[in-house]
Amino acid sequence: MLSLFATPLPIFLLFPGLSSAQTTTSNFPILVNSTSTLTLAVTPACGSLESTNFTELNTGINLNAIKTVVTFGDSWTSTGSNGTVPLPPILHPPLPSAGARNSENRRATNGFMWNERLAADFNAKLLDYSWGGAVIDNFAYNTTSPANKTGVPRSDFVAQAGLFFLQGQFLDALVPSATLYAVAFGINDDGQFNIGTSAIIRRHPNLASSSDCAGQHTQMYTSHPETNSLQSRVFSYLRDSHAVNGTNFAFVNLEHLFSTIAADPTPFGYAGNATCLVSANTIVGGCADPDTSVFYIPGHPSMQTHGLINQYTQAVIERCVVRS
Repeated sequence: MLSLFATPLPIFLLFPGLSSAQTTTSNFPILVNSTSTLTLAVTPACGSLESTNFTELNTGINLNAIKTVVTFGDSWTSTGSNGTVPLPPILHPPLPSAGARNSENRRATNGFMWNERLAADFNAKLLDYSWGGAVIDNFAYNTTSPANKTGVPRSDFVAQAGLFFLQGQFLDALVPSATLYAVAFGINDDGQFNIGTSAIIRRHPNLASSSDCAGQHTQMYTSHPETNSLQSRVFSYLRDSHAVNGTNFAFVNLEHLFSTIAADPTPFGYAGNATCLVSANTIVGGCADPDTSVFYIPGHPSMQTHGLINQYTQAVIERCVVRS
C-alpha cells in the first residue's frame, strides 16, 4: 500500500539516434525518452486531517527542501537497485524491463519509475529499497497464504527497512529536514491486511525519528473494503504521530488517479490498448506505442504513467496542505 510526493523531465538520451519502438527485436540496447506525452487530467481529492477515513493531504512537507528521497515498496516503485545505485533504464529487446540485461536489477516498466522522476525533479538523491513482489510482512503473508506455490522468498517492508537502518547512515547524511521517506505497499498483500498493518506501524517510528518528512503513497489503484481499512488505520496512526511528535506526512491515493483514467482515458492522452504487452517476459506481440497505454507489462504502469504518478503525487503535496 503506500509514501509520497510536476515539472516534466528533460529528454534523457542514453543512446542518441536510436528508436524506442516496441516492435524491434534487435539485440542492441535502445534509448529511453522520458519526455511526457500525457496530461494530468485530474485534480487531487483533498481532505481534512480530522477525516475518519484516509484522505489526501499534506501536513507540511516542502518538496523544495528535500535533498534525499528514501523509498520502500514493490514492483510499482522498485528501480531494481535494492539500496545500491540504479542501473540506467536501458532497454534490451526482446526483454521488456528497463535496466540490467542478465540480472533482476531492472524495472517493471520501459523507463524511469515515479520515484526516480520525483527525485530528479528536485535534484535529490534517491535511495530505493523497493523490490518486485514485496509484501508488508512476510510473517503475515506466509500465515495467510499457505498455498503459495512459487517457493520464492519475498521481500517485505520489515527487511527493506532493516537493510536501510544498517546502511543508510553510510550512504547519506540523512538530514531530517531534507529527507523524505516514501512507503508504498499493498498490491501483493491480499488477505493479510489486518496483520500487515502492525508491520507498517512498527517501522514508521524509526523512520519518523530520523526525518521531519514521512510519506504514505497508496499503491492500491483499485478500491476494496480490506485495503480501505488498512489505509485508514495507517492514516490514523500517521495523524496521531503528527499530533504527538510533529512529524509531517502526506497521503496520496492512487485509486483516485486510476479510477479517473479508467472512466475516461482520452483527456490524459491514452489511446489503444490499456495494456501494451501480452507477457511480462517479452515485447513480442506487444503494442507499437507504449506511450499511449496505461500499463506496459501486465499490471504495471508504463513509463509515461509513472510520469503521471509523479505529477499527481506532487499535486497532492502542493494543493492539499492542511494546517494543524
